[in-house]
Amino acid sequence: MAAPGGDLDALETALLGAPCTLDRDAVSAAAGVPEPEARAFWMALGFPEVAAGERAFTELDADALRTVLELSRVAAVPPDTLLVLARAMGQGLARLAEAQVDAFRGQAADLTLEQATERVLSTAPQVLPRLERLVVHVWRRQFAAATARALVASRQDGQPVLAVGFVDLVGFTRATRSWDAATLERTLERFERDTALRVAAAGGRVVKTLGDEVLYVTDDPLAAVEVALDTVASHESDEELPQVRAGLALGAVLVRLGDVFGGPVNLASRLTDQARPGTVLVDGTLADALAGDASYDLKTLRRRSVRGYRHLVPHLVRRTSVRP
Repeated sequence: MAAPGGDLDALETALLGAPCTLDRDAVSAAAGVPEPEARAFWMALGFPEVAAGERAFTELDADALRTVLELSRVAAVPPDTLLVLARAMGQGLARLAEAQVDAFRGQAADLTLEQATERVLSTAPQVLPRLERLVVHVWRRQFAAATARALVASRQDGQPVLAVGFVDLVGFTRATRSWDAATLERTLERFERDTALRVAAAGGRVVKTLGDEVLYVTDDPLAAVEVALDTVASHESDEELPQVRAGLALGAVLVRLGDVFGGPVNLASRLTDQARPGTVLVDGTLADALAGDASYDLKTLRRRSVRGYRHLVPHLVRRTSVRP
């Protein structure tokens, strides 16, 4: 039996913070924003287009649109840049919302729709304000860290020079055929959590996780190598975890919407594909950055041809017994 419509309306109001009383023309008028611009911003945030006359907006949506106008005026942000920011926020916060819901989903696994709706309604007044404060606090911290990185990062032709690393679970696709859901979830959680902690401790940033792979960047090339070597060593010493391999490259990258693009990203990916289980491969530029450091042993491997690189020369990096 479906939950009563009134309960679902109440749930929507509780989660949005206000009832949906405005259609797209009304919300645009209330905010003083032309309807086409308001619709473009709404869709850039990752929401589907709303049909004419449908009351899908709240007074808080109108306030958000007014904030966009204020931001454009106070910070002199052009419309195209605002849409880029909207897409970045929409993509990042959509993933965050999914993760938050998933974290609580297990508590409602044995409940009917009516019971689950009632539980959310009863806990929303206590949970949502706290989640909201936490999200804003974390965002401020992350914004401060990103600003600091942007100000001090080395640049080449206007682009930041970063060490780009991929860490990949070996044989993941094959292993999933025999793993149950609990084992799969536990393995991915440990891999993503522990790798992210190492990246954060090294002053870097996880760009994204791709199921069995983590993409990260650091300003310091040695820090990127340490993350990869530590992850390899951790998995080698833990019988419950599959082996990993890693590929890293150093160079100027394009940073857009929090993602990274360019030659070093492609090169690091190809090096990861070429790495044997339990090893770390780096490109020539990163190998040069490590040269002369007695902490690392570098071995130049045979040249090979891979997609996009006909003369790829990987360098195998290991730790030596000499540590600073």
